[in-house]
Amino acid sequence: GMRRVNSGGSFAAFNQDQGSQRGGGGGGGGRRKSGKDRSRSRDRRDKSSERKSATRAAMEASAAEAAAADTPAEPTPAPAAAPKKDYPPPEECGKKAANALKEYFVAGDADDCVLTFHEIVGAGAEGSSERGAKAVEASVLLVLERKAEEVEKFLEIGLRCVKEGKLEGESVRVGLNDPLEFLSDIAIDAPLATDHLVNIVAKFIGAGALELGFLTEAPEYFRTDGKAARFAGKVMKASGEEALGSDANVEVVEKLMTEDDRKEHSTAKELLASL
Repeated sequence: GMRRVNSGGSFAAFNQDQGSQRGGGGGGGGRRKSGKDRSRSRDRRDKSSERKSATRAAMEASAAEAAAADTPAEPTPAPAAAPKKDYPPPEECGKKAANALKEYFVAGDADDCVLTFHEIVGAGAEGSSERGAKAVEASVLLVLERKAEEVEKFLEIGLRCVKEGKLEGESVRVGLNDPLEFLSDIAIDAPLATDHLVNIVAKFIGAGALELGFLTEAPEYFRTDGKAARFAGKVMKASGEEALGSDANVEVVEKLMTEDDRKEHSTAKELLASL
């Protein structure tokens, strides 16, 4: 038996504090390179583009005046330099994401919730995949213990963020590690948790944020003790005919089968047929 990182009872406490103080989570918090040189060259770029815009505006204005003296030309505003944004640290992003979701469950403003995710994650900015991972992790841990309709509401937000480029696939993959690792503990108190997580994984795969094979890289405890092969099979069933017929997917189930699985089912196809 493997030694567990976290077990049953302490999970409730963990879930209370969405920040999960478990050793740093999704990878080495973005160490910043000195931003001075970068911001200096950014300033130079901004200034030269402002100069260009101003010159262009002047030229356009005089051309317009010549063409139609009675229509005053509108000056083209120079683009504002984007302010350098400070993002919250990953743990803080997790808390903010969970709070934004709770608010959404009550108030129902999807745009507002998507905007919060966008503002705390800053997809593409330095460290965004760690921030996004914590936002996904905290959100999923929150809804695993809730009703199916709240899972759907989270998916509405999460899938929209993926589609609009506000959440990276890497964030989704890493953010699902803890939920997968602790699923068997969570399911003791929240019997629907497995179905919820199957649904979540299937939907993110459907949106192109993940492939089923990511489960073969999931935390070891999930792969040894989390009925991972059955979980993958359920995700395939939830994803429809095409997923069930995919050889690559069947291979993933085959890889995830433990010795115990093989005592019951000699092949992945047999295991799939039993679900």
